[in-house]
Amino acid sequence: MGRLSAVVPLVVLLLACGCEQEKKAVTVTRERSQAVQASSRTPPATEQAAQAKALPTPAEATPRPPRRLCGGRLDDGGPALPSLPLSKEAAPSEPALPELPRQSQGFTWVNFWAAWCEPCKEEIPLLKSWAARLAGSATPLSVVFISIDDDPRQLRGFLQSQPAEGLRSTYWLREGKQREEWFGALELSPDPELPLHLLVDARGRVRCVVNGAVEPSDYEQLTQLLRN
Repeated sequence: MGRLSAVVPLVVLLLACGCEQEKKAVTVTRERSQAVQASSRTPPATEQAAQAKALPTPAEATPRPPRRLCGGRLDDGGPALPSLPLSKEAAPSEPALPELPRQSQGFTWVNFWAAWCEPCKEEIPLLKSWAARLAGSATPLSVVFISIDDDPRQLRGFLQSQPAEGLRSTYWLREGKQREEWFGALELSPDPELPLHLLVDARGRVRCVVNGAVEPSDYEQLTQLLRN
């Protein structure tokens, strides 16, 4: 019994030591595994820098080329303004518009617009100012406004809301046959995108079609075109 009692504590001690060593081995193995996983997830700083250089950079915005009114030149001569009748609309107390002249002393800027078209309404004062600035010059310009409104109430309401110096009367292409014949004679779609402009010479020939709203910077280009 004395020997046996001495051996039992020794065995317990050996087992305890073995367990501690096994725990240490497991801990070391786990730490190594975690280190390997971390290194596989996060590349070194030098590798990160290389990857960043390899990523494509967003392309720089290409500057928009300057606008060239009428492409920088006038056509030799397009279709003539049609001799078809035009409707007219005016605010109360406004004098009736004359028949649209087919020929003039200078150039005519024809503006197709509508009361529902915000860019159209915004550029009306600009177009009227161009005509005022060129009045009496060697290259006079008259401006003609032609509405393509479908709703007469909306058109009349806009004209009546205008100040004395605003647009209070206009020629009008009613929806249907009248509009289709007019735009057909001009070789244009009867349902155009607005704003739409024509630059017509003294003979009544369309020399340029301008799609979209005009800008104040177009004035200098316009005067150059009229002189050429």
